[in-house]
Parts: sequence; structure tokens; C-alpha cells
Amino acid sequence: MNKKKLLSVLLAGAITATAITVPAVAYVKANEQDQQTYQPTVTSKEEKTVVNLLDGDILKFVSDYKKCGSDAYAEKDVDKYAPKPATISWESEEGALYYTVKLSQNADLSDCVKFLTFTNEHAFEDLFMGTKYYYQVTAHFENKTVKSQIFSFETAYLPRTIYAEGVSNTRDAGGYYTADGKHRVRQGMIYRGAKLEDGTEAGLQKLREVYKIKTDLDLRAEATESPLGQDVNFVNVSGPYYAGGSTGISSTADSSKGTWQGTYRDALLTEIRTFANPDNYPIYAHCSLGRDRTGTIIFLINALCGVGETDLFMDYELTFFSKMGLIDNQTAQTMVGQNFTALYNYLKGYTSGSLAQSVEKYMKNIGITQAEIDSIRNILLEEV
Repeated sequence: MNKKKLLSVLLAGAITATAITVPAVAYVKANEQDQQTYQPTVTSKEEKTVVNLLDGDILKFVSDYKKCGSDAYAEKDVDKYAPKPATISWESEEGALYYTVKLSQNADLSDCVKFLTFTNEHAFEDLFMGTKYYYQVTAHFENKTVKSQIFSFETAYLPRTIYAEGVSNTRDAGGYYTADGKHRVRQGMIYRGAKLEDGTEAGLQKLREVYKIKTDLDLRAEATESPLGQDVNFVNVSGPYYAGGSTGISSTADSSKGTWQGTYRDALLTEIRTFANPDNYPIYAHCSLGRDRTGTIIFLINALCGVGETDLFMDYELTFFSKMGLIDNQTAQTMVGQNFTALYNYLKGYTSGSLAQSVEKYMKNIGITQAEIDSIRNILLEEV
């Protein structure tokens, strides 16, 4: 049997399934000319295989996260973190006309998604991070069907990047646990990235049909309609970024441009209230690069929900593995070490309590109600 196959199990009837195949990945270490092979960490224990959906430089970065560490991997004009599929393969007696594969997050395969294939392999895409999945393969012959038992694999607890052709710096803002370990931010609710105008029709279609985007939260105030179409709720403001100065989150300076008329305070209130309305989800939040204005609002929402410091910084710093995140030649040392850290410190010092309590007090001080804060948390948090 192929040595790349990591788990071999016997299926009912005459189908034999092998679990997740994750190939070796080539990368070049920073400041080195020699190319080496990096094997993602995949463990096999009983019938469970843990699968990394990231590889190469970004996997190394998130597996041993250090603030500003992305500078060692900086490479302009490329998005380096397209997610990898989880691939299952199986063996069957000859003569199968086709196969169906069921995939579910439930052990009884309820609410499953079905796939049809004419080969003995299938790649699952757009999976959630840190999630256990169950699957079953059925072989269809001319005069019979042979069904496997139910098997499982688990995706590693790594940031969930997504791929929409032409759109840079895209990822799920959820999946992170709260600092107290009691809750987790739901995935598939908030996506963040760069501007949508660069998206191909296939990329925009995927955002509409696969990620089910209902609201385009555009923080630039430069467009009059969403590239995703008229069926998408379009919220367009000139948003604040970071802390301090006339453009920071506490600024009441005028931010009017384009069709937006108001202050940075007005814009931020509109942004936060967008997340308080359950009818708006899933939301795609973006500015031009998906770094500064986007990074600021995603930080505020995740911090309000109780996400810990390491995940807040890491989620922001993933930007520097993208084309748009590096397009203006900024470095993580500057943007993470100075601007984002200043934002974090400003809010952390807002009260003597936790960061989540500080962000809550800040939001109340600028005009967000307790009901709106509770709504955001109720929508986004799930119990562990």
C-alpha cells in the first residue's frame, strides 16, 4: 500500500479506506538558499487522524507563534496561505460505477454533505479548524451497493484561511477559544480580507454561494455598491484604525468621504452595530488591504468575545502572509510591534479587569448599548 497513506482500515464489504493524506511540502527558509522538505505534523492514533489545513511557512509560523515573526517569511506579491484540502482515499473491488461520500460533524452522519466521485479519492475543502468530521464511502455497482463503516478525522487547531480567487488576505475570523476556555467564537460567521474588486467572477461566486456572505462591510467609503451583487447587504463607512490620533478608534474627527458623511466615531458605531444584528451574518469585513481598518474592527469584536492575547495578535499578523498585507512595504515589526500593540495596550488599560471587560466599557462609553453587546456575544459565542 502507498506509504503516503497514513491510516488503513477495513470497510464493510469489499472497500478498504485510508484516511487523510497530507503530502510533504517544500519551502525555503528565510535568508537561506538551500531548499528543504517540511513534513506537516500529522498523528495517527486508533481511528483518528489530525490533519493540518495549512503547510509550509505559515504552518511553521502559527505552530510556534512569536510576535513579529512573520517578517522572517515576508514575500511580496503572493498570498502564501491558501488552505489545503483533507484527502481521503480508498480501495474497492473492481467494477464500481461511482462512489458517494458523506461528510458530517455528527457521528450519526446527520446533516451530512454528499459528494459524488468516479475515482477512489476525494478532497474535502473549506473545512472548519479544530473540528472532528465523520465520513462514509458507498461504492455503487451495477447490481449492488457496498457501504463502509463510519470513520473520522480531526482538523488541527490552526487559523482557518479561505480561498476566493483574486481576493487577497482572506480568512475566517472565528474558531478561537476564549481566554477562560469556556467558549469559542463560531466559524463561518465573520470573514475578513482585502477589497473585493480584485476578485474574479469565480471568487465572488464562491463568497456568495460557499461562504454564504449576506453582508459586505466595506470600511473604505469608496464604493457605491458591493461587487457581490445587489442581493448582499452593503454597509459602507470610512472606518477608524488603531488607537490615537485623528484616525484612531476614539477619534471624533470628520471621516466623511465618498457617500459616507460622518465622523470616525459614527463609523465605528455603525460597524459594531452591524455585528449586533443576527440578520447580517455571515459578514465579509474588509478595507483595501484587509489589514488596518479591518484588523481594528476584528480585534474589537474578538476581544469583546473574550479571545486571548496570543490569538488576537496571531490573527492580525497572518496578514503579512498575503499580497495585500505587504503591498505598501510595511513590516510586522512596525505594524504589529507598534500600531497593533498600541491598540491592544490602549484597550487593555481601559479598566483594571479583563480585556473583554475593558472593550465592553469602551464600547459603552462611545454609545453601544448593553443589549447590543449581549447580542454580539450571543451570536458569536458557542459553549465548549
